[in-house]
Parts: sequence; structure tokens; C-alpha cells
Amino acid sequence: MMVPEVDDMKGGNMHSPPSAPPIPHANLYQQEPSVIGVPVPPPSPGPGGSANHNNNNNNDDDEQVVEDGRQEFSNYAEFFLTSVGYCVGLGNLVVYPGRVYNHGGGAFIVAYFVFVLVLGVPLYMHDLKVGQFFRKGAYGSFSEMSPLLAGTGLAHVLIASIMIAYFNVIIGWAAIYLYHSFFDPLPWEGDTRTFFYQEVCGASAGLGDVNRIVWPVFGANAAAWLLTCIVLIKGVSSGGKVVYVTVTLPYLCIAALIARGATLPGGPEGIKEYLNVDVEKLQDVTTWVRAANQVFYSVGVAMGAIVTFGSYQQRKNASYARDGFIIPVINGLTSFLGGFAIFPMLGHIAQNTGLGIEDLDLSGFGVTFIAYTEGLASLPRGWAQAFSAIFFLMIITLGVDTQIGVAETVITFARETRAMGSWPEPLVTAGVCLGFWA
Repeated sequence: MMVPEVDDMKGGNMHSPPSAPPIPHANLYQQEPSVIGVPVPPPSPGPGGSANHNNNNNNDDDEQVVEDGRQEFSNYAEFFLTSVGYCVGLGNLVVYPGRVYNHGGGAFIVAYFVFVLVLGVPLYMHDLKVGQFFRKGAYGSFSEMSPLLAGTGLAHVLIASIMIAYFNVIIGWAAIYLYHSFFDPLPWEGDTRTFFYQEVCGASAGLGDVNRIVWPVFGANAAAWLLTCIVLIKGVSSGGKVVYVTVTLPYLCIAALIARGATLPGGPEGIKEYLNVDVEKLQDVTTWVRAANQVFYSVGVAMGAIVTFGSYQQRKNASYARDGFIIPVINGLTSFLGGFAIFPMLGHIAQNTGLGIEDLDLSGFGVTFIAYTEGLASLPRGWAQAFSAIFFLMIITLGVDTQIGVAETVITFARETRAMGSWPEPLVTAGVCLGFWA
């Protein structure tokens, strides 16, 4: 719609030629899309049939809000907690501690926080703003930005597909450990490595040994997928409610583990190893490469979930600058805080066994399922069971929060591309979960 010039409105020449139309553009850093090279859906009709241009104003924060026919988070708290839960995941407690120790302790921490600010924050802002602006998932947003970028959006979805294929397996492992945490003595006492690889994973003799099913892992994985389906059956409307528990609970668990670790024999030595700055490692380019890699993995950029969450955020609450800074920083601080829960236990193990921390298995899942479980088994009876349950409950909730994000990315792709035809949204969710479980 043309807007009269200021002089016209004051009573000037009402017959002056209209001004030239604005040049089409797609400015991602404005709150609303104005004149862009892609179609903008019209406002949804209000109760009386007229266009409702401000349908958010008539909704309470506790109600689900739908704008232009697209589902939204009910309120800002649900968006914020879901986003934090996606970032703060297994990488913070499973991968981060091992990388810290192997790359100079405090030296790695310095490099890590440099890249949180230099890489994590701007890339998170970018992904979040893309979703807020185009109001679509990763594939739809990048395709609408330019057809040449459709492959970029598809790559986001493919990465998410790879992640959800194995994330629930790790959650299943943790669930098995949680079950065994209530046994006295803990069943992995004496040989944590054998228990993990043989009793839990059921490691095969080789690639040719495919004739047996590890039923505990099979059942735990099925339960994890069923939980994922239930949580996301109504999209962000249902998923946003679960995070009130699953995001806050890990912080309570971390606090309990820190309090216990600080009182353990050898705990202070573990903290010293954690914070000790190896200057030579700080000058090693490998330390910086690993730190950058950890930021990408932990913050979760370029995996589709951040774009997807941004597309479901209410416009009145959308601020890519605020959230794009706060959420990656919270993620980094959580990793740092988690180190104080892990390293005191490693120091305690080293003192009990007479080994150095460098002799412990700190690679891959070794920190969680081999080294840390050895420390849990060394605690007094009762305490061992309690803190084992706390630890693996924390691992499960961290995994579930991240799984919500990556699964929603794939489910949103299936909905927007109508990959399953005209199926109702709950059936699309169930179909995606069943397909990846099978």
C-alpha cells in the first residue's frame, strides 16, 4: 500500500505522482519481513472472518499461540528452556572433560571460551534469526532464502538425522546403568570396562557377528524412542512443557555431585588438574582446533534445531541478539561447571588406585561409563547407589533435551515438505520416531 508524502497529508498537492516502489530485499535483521523476494503468508482470519493482525495480544502466556497457521511456543520461558536444553547435552559432561584433560586443562578452557564468543555466539545468532525471519524449519528457511541454498538446509536435516539415530542408544545405556544403580553392591564394581562393553553394550566379536540382539539395549532404546514420540506428539506445544523438568533437573544433579566431590579424598587434586594451565598446550594449534570443534558440537550450530526453534518463537518475544548471546554463554558456563562435578571424582579414583589421572580412560565414553563409574563404586554403601542414580539420571535428562531438538528438526522437515502426504501431525511424529527406531 502506498503511503502519501508528508506534504500531502498536510494539505499540499494531493495529485503528486506516487513515489517509486521499494526495492525488493531480504533483510534478516529486521523484526518483520517487509518487501522481500519471497511470498509472505497473509494474516490468518480472526473470529469474525477479518484478518487478525495481532492475534498474540489476546492470548495469555500459558496458552498455545498460533500465528499465520504455524504453531508457536506458548511463552518465552518454554522457548528459552528448550533452547538451553538442546545446547546443554551429553557433550558438556561426556566429551568436554576428556578434551579438557587431554589438551592442557585450563589451557583448553581458555581456548574454549574464546571460541564460544568468536564462533558460538555469532553462529547461534545467525541460525536463530534465519528461523525467526522465514518462519520455517532449516530446509524451508534456506530454500526460501535462495533456491541455491536448498542443499544447505537439507544438510542441516541430514546431520540431525544422523544424530538422532545414535543419541537414544546412549540414553538407553544410561537407563540401564540407572536400573543397576539400585543394586548392592553396584554390579560394575571391580571391572567397569568389562561391565560396559560386555554386559551393557554386548560387544560383538566383529562385523560378522550380527546374529544376536542385545535385549536390554533393544528395550531401553525402544523406551527412549517412545518417550521422544510422547514428548513431541503435539510438537512444541507438548515438548515445551517437558523441559521445565528435564532442563532444571540436571543442574540440581550437578550441584549434588559437586558438593559430594569436594569432600572426597583426592577431590581437590582433581580440581587442580582441571584448572591447571599448561602453557605449552596453549601454544599448540591442536588445542585450539579441538576447542573450536567442541564449541560446534556443544552449541549445536548448523544442525537445524536452532533454526527450527527460532521459527516457532513468538514474534513479540523474538530477539536474536539477546538469545544468541545468552544461550551459548550459558552452555559454556555449564560445561565449565560440569568439570567441577567430574574432576574431583577422577582425583578420588587416582588416589584410591595409586594411578595418575593420565592413566584413566578419558577418551570418548570412557569418562562417563568407565572412569566415573569406578569412582561411584568406591563410595561407601548407600552413597554409591544414591550418587550413581543421580549421575545417570542427569545423563538421561541431558540426552533427552538434545534429542528433542534434533528430532523436532527432522519432524518439522517431514511436516513442511509433506514427505508423509496428508498425514496428521501426530502421525507424522510417530512415523518419524518409528522409522528411526526400526
